Amino acid sequence: MARQLLRADGLERGNVANLARQIYDWEKGRNFPRDWAPAYAKAFKLDPSELFSTGEVKEASSTYEPDHDQEDDDVKRRALLGLLATTAVAVPLGRDAEHLRATLTGTLTTEATGRDADTWERVVYDYAHEAGYLPPEQVLPELLADLTELDLLISRAAEGVRTSLIHSAALLSIFTAISLTGLGDVRSARRWWRTAVRASDESGDPLLASLARERQAVYGLSDNGLEQSVLQLADEAIALAANAPCAGLAGAYGTKAQALAQTGRHTEARSALIELQRVFDRLPDRIRDDEDSQLGWSVQRLHHSASFVYAHTGEHQRARAAQDEALASYTSKSVLGPAQVEMYRATTLIQEGDADAGAQHVMSVLEQLPAAHRRTHTVRRNAVTALSKASPKGARRPAVRDAYAMLATATST
Repeated sequence: MARQLLRADGLERGNVANLARQIYDWEKGRNFPRDWAPAYAKAFKLDPSELFSTGEVKEASSTYEPDHDQEDDDVKRRALLGLLATTAVAVPLGRDAEHLRATLTGTLTTEATGRDADTWERVVYDYAHEAGYLPPEQVLPELLADLTELDLLISRAAEGVRTSLIHSAALLSIFTAISLTGLGDVRSARRWWRTAVRASDESGDPLLASLARERQAVYGLSDNGLEQSVLQLADEAIALAANAPCAGLAGAYGTKAQALAQTGRHTEARSALIELQRVFDRLPDRIRDDEDSQLGWSVQRLHHSASFVYAHTGEHQRARAAQDEALASYTSKSVLGPAQVEMYRATTLIQEGDADAGAQHVMSVLEQLPAAHRRTHTVRRNAVTALSKASPKGARRPAVRDAYAMLATATST
């Protein structure tokens, strides 16, 4: 919209970001676009009188105030009709359609109800099966649009409903952070992890608070140098779970084992794996049988954790066995999990002294990945970790150089 207004006013190089902020203020009813009224009319291909009052423009009352002026309603209605009339020809339909839907939702919503809370639980369930499984660039825009709507509902909810909506917001924030991590935008992901942790704490659900920290910890493993932070988050997740068998507790022990193995604390890593097995054996069936969502903790995660740990402790026979078990347990829907396990296999091959075989395995895995997943941050980082295990002599092998070159190409395309 900001770009449309700039073009309508003849300002091809105006500051889009600044104007966008003004537009948000107009949409929130803080003031009217006095100086931009002609540009709005031109962009919507309407006479100014059809969009705005011809009298003196006054400050708008709150958009959602029950006793606001009829004139305010007329202005909003005409703007919405103008938007409907031009979406098909002015800008991509989906973007303006979402803008319109958000505006309409704000106009219709007076107070969030229990029905809203139930609806958002279903929304969360759907995203739990998409975030981390579908390509992140496919999931992220939808998540952000839904979080905008959920934010509005939370602001208009009574206490009981508000708590339920905050619970949903915490989970959607987790999924947003996961998607951003997949895109390699680690800094933005960190901000969303903070939001997820805060929302989970405010929800009053300690098991959700445990899950938020465990998910942040396990995705933090993909970046070297964060092991201490990962271990701290894992310990917080364990403490919050208070020994209740849940996804957060199981994941925390699995992540802790991986971080310890990655930092060379092999004995402690094996002990954490033993604790993980004990928790896993106590998990409710609904969590253990959930193989395709961020809310479950199935046997594939158990074998995945073990395959990572043994690859980094140098226990090659155990590593290969765990890798085989992990790959056999994944469902056909899974793409990134098996790819990561295959990178652990490459790590094992290189540690055994066969740099060529390890590097060729890395390239084979990348080639077989769907194009949309080839640039996913966690897979690339695991590939780099595998190649980094080559000796100085092995690192100069043509196959290793080719694998690094393929990674560089996958990153830039």
